[in-house]
Amino acid sequence: MIPAHRGPLVRTVASGVLVAIAVITSMHALTLVIDPGPWLTAGTTGVVLVSATSCLVRYLLLRAAVDRAAARRAAGQGLSADRAADRASGNASFVATAAGVLVACWFVLARYGGPGQRFEPFVGPDSLDQVIERFRQATETMSTQVAPVGPGEAISMVAVGGTLLVLLVVDSLAGARMPGFAGVPLLLLWTPPLTLIGEVPWQVFVISVTAMLLLLTVDPVGVTPGRHSEADSAAVRRAQRFRSWITAATAAAVAAASLGVATGMAALPALAGTWSQLISTPSDTVELSSTLDMRQPLGARSQGTVLTYTLAGDEPAGPLRVMTLTAFDGVQTHRSVPDGGLAEFDSSTVLAPAGEGGIGERRRMDIQIGQLTGAELPLPLEPRTVDVSGEWAYDVDRDEVRGPGGTERGATYGVEIIDRELTPDVLRAAPMSGDPRSSGYTSVPETAHQAEIAEYARRIAGDAPTRFDAAVALQNHLRSGSGFVYNPDADYQDSSDTVWDFLQNKEGYCTQYALSMMVMARSLDIPARIGIGWLPGRPDGNGSYRVTGQDSHAWPEIYFPSVGWVRFEPTPQVQTGPLPSYANPGIGSAPSASPTSPQGNEVPTQRPTQNPEQSNPAATAGGSSGNGVSDQTLPGWAWVVAVIIALGVLGGAAWLLLRRRDEVEVLDPERAWSRVLALLAEQDVRLGPSVTLRRAPAFIADEVRARTGTPLPDDVAERLTALADAAEEERYARSSTPPSAEELEELTTAITTDLTQALTSKP
Repeated sequence: MIPAHRGPLVRTVASGVLVAIAVITSMHALTLVIDPGPWLTAGTTGVVLVSATSCLVRYLLLRAAVDRAAARRAAGQGLSADRAADRASGNASFVATAAGVLVACWFVLARYGGPGQRFEPFVGPDSLDQVIERFRQATETMSTQVAPVGPGEAISMVAVGGTLLVLLVVDSLAGARMPGFAGVPLLLLWTPPLTLIGEVPWQVFVISVTAMLLLLTVDPVGVTPGRHSEADSAAVRRAQRFRSWITAATAAAVAAASLGVATGMAALPALAGTWSQLISTPSDTVELSSTLDMRQPLGARSQGTVLTYTLAGDEPAGPLRVMTLTAFDGVQTHRSVPDGGLAEFDSSTVLAPAGEGGIGERRRMDIQIGQLTGAELPLPLEPRTVDVSGEWAYDVDRDEVRGPGGTERGATYGVEIIDRELTPDVLRAAPMSGDPRSSGYTSVPETAHQAEIAEYARRIAGDAPTRFDAAVALQNHLRSGSGFVYNPDADYQDSSDTVWDFLQNKEGYCTQYALSMMVMARSLDIPARIGIGWLPGRPDGNGSYRVTGQDSHAWPEIYFPSVGWVRFEPTPQVQTGPLPSYANPGIGSAPSASPTSPQGNEVPTQRPTQNPEQSNPAATAGGSSGNGVSDQTLPGWAWVVAVIIALGVLGGAAWLLLRRRDEVEVLDPERAWSRVLALLAEQDVRLGPSVTLRRAPAFIADEVRARTGTPLPDDVAERLTALADAAEEERYARSSTPPSAEELEELTTAITTDLTQALTSKP
């Protein structure tokens, strides 16, 4: 319990801290529908800045109001002082909220109004335009994607902006002395996970509800700032502590009971998923597109399970390819690849392009289709045999298995993988010349910077002794050298030569990385194409691997005579995990970083279109990061500025505290009566909770008689009665005219002196 007479500083800080805790905790409920990422850091930073600003402004205004009210009471204007304090309290809440709105708007514009993921403190019209465009992208994502979605800049901006909006509403209600309603806006942050997933994390519920219940004890409704409704007697303090414990225990009991009910409902099949079934619709299937567009920032991807598989051995089989692409016009890929025709096959036919052949061990893979839909069958990259039912045929040039009916949910098929035992030595030994049977694998788009791109590629890999060394040099240059940064929001819509602009700006996602490496390889007369499919996924704990929409990915493949098509991985490892073992020999223009486990996979996917040729290109091959996107939201200098601001706020608060300690206390009847009670407590005389102000003088007189054997002098009893009457009027009268501060000081000094003499005199 934080009573009103503790002053505006304690109450304002306590209220602000509780509100910030509740909002930050509720923000984490959104992690069920938006993958964790840098937006959590940005949201927490924004909440702290806005809350600190609001608290500081509110305190300064309330402190001034309290001082003015005390001065008026000292002048005998008690009623007008209370009314003025009430008006000042309302004004303080409005002005503090307005200041918070300004800081919140600046933070959103500075964090999301700049290019890429950079924090730009100086905002302008361009920042507003960028925020509006990202809001448009976010609305499109929210209307077309299945939760959870990736933490792209557009979705992150909406999450952070919505969190700050909820903070402003909650803070304004708490500042306006309506804490009972302050918790309602938090439901706005709980609604998305409740409606789409059907739950909120129990930690979010417990901490948020506890903070809101404790907020009820900070500033009781109806207490006017500057007025003092409770005394600092030991009995009152015990009651306050008791109410605090009751409040905390009630919060814990309510949280535990609610969690128990929720758990019980979830355990009943008839009630499980009620929220999501009532409000949301089942998720759609996921489909990859054959159109990659280098100009577009990355859209979101689905968390839905596209397929699961079991595999002999401890290691996954690498990516599962759906299709290969060759035609590229400098902006988009196209399906106009030479078609070698479709051939029938059976479970004993080794499916591989001409010249490829497995010589190593064979491993069995059993695949089950989930939400994936499409005309192509996901397959490992190595030569393989496929045991599948239905009408399927093999395209030897595209290395694809296609069927008129496409994939169906629940369908299963078996694959036997034949390892080619690829090593750097094997690939170095491949001839420098030799192309696939089909044409088009070395053609480059005719753009304004075609010659510059070719020269760029020659500088990186032109002197490589073998085709393999050249491929590794190109891969390592993009993956871990020369300042390239993974950025799913890279926007090249105004570009006339996307590959060249990507090589200059050095920001992009897997679409830019893969297509740029393909174009540079072709500029060196090395046949290259693009593979589209799924990264290996993650173990599901039941002996299988689970591949979701977040694992969709695009990569370049290089052709080696006598070996076949070989995958390389130029996209940064934080998105794709370790390099293939054969592609990490420690050579090239920049050595690859050591392999690590994937922290977030590529390519968000979308709900399918009727024609995959026309589906959103962002759904095909660029990937928003999942948990592994590195937090580049605030550069070093911005953190320095944030620390300086935080130190300034803390220094200002410390200065205010010291200044408050040095302020001369303006005595009023409540404080005067508290002095008398403190003196009595020192003499071991305590008024019980049932002793009212009206009965207090008689009770004190009886204690003096019992202690000393002599009655309390009449003049002392009269002074006690006068002070008790003044305190009673201060507490309960609609209007009162208390004694002046000087009169109270004189009266209190006389009472405490006389009581000390009376209680210490020997009987």
